[in-house]
Amino acid sequence: MIHKLATGPCTLEIASAVESLVSCGPQVWFTGADGTSVYINEGPAQRGLARLSLDMETVIGQTIRFSQVKKDGKTFSNLDLAGEGTATTPVATAAAPVAQKAPVDLAALAVLYSECVSIAMATLGNKCEEAGVPYDASALQAAAATLFIRACR
Repeated sequence: MIHKLATGPCTLEIASAVESLVSCGPQVWFTGADGTSVYINEGPAQRGLARLSLDMETVIGQTIRFSQVKKDGKTFSNLDLAGEGTATTPVATAAAPVAQKAPVDLAALAVLYSECVSIAMATLGNKCEEAGVPYDASALQAAAATLFIRACR
């Protein structure tokens, strides 16, 4: 059985690790003692093994947890050592429910932002004028946005 990391993490006691060339490029094919296989692109697989001070030969017999994370629109494959007796292949699970967002009161937000602009003008604008430091609308907008974001948290 081939486990796709996009469906969730997988922990395997590694029985074999084989480099193979497939249509999407070079990959490492990790097979667990239970027959489950995970394909990882060769670069991330080699870097993950090196980070664990392992290689294609010394990974045999180790229990490895494979996972994927998405960051800035890119997908990264992670390899981590797992504790003894944790070699299991997860059953597909349903996606976690998405929390409903509270309705947005645009009028209240407009009033809040207006107050933030007034505060930015009263503090940043006045201080810059007193010191003879030039400022522009973008500086006031940045200050107001900072206050607004802070107030909304």
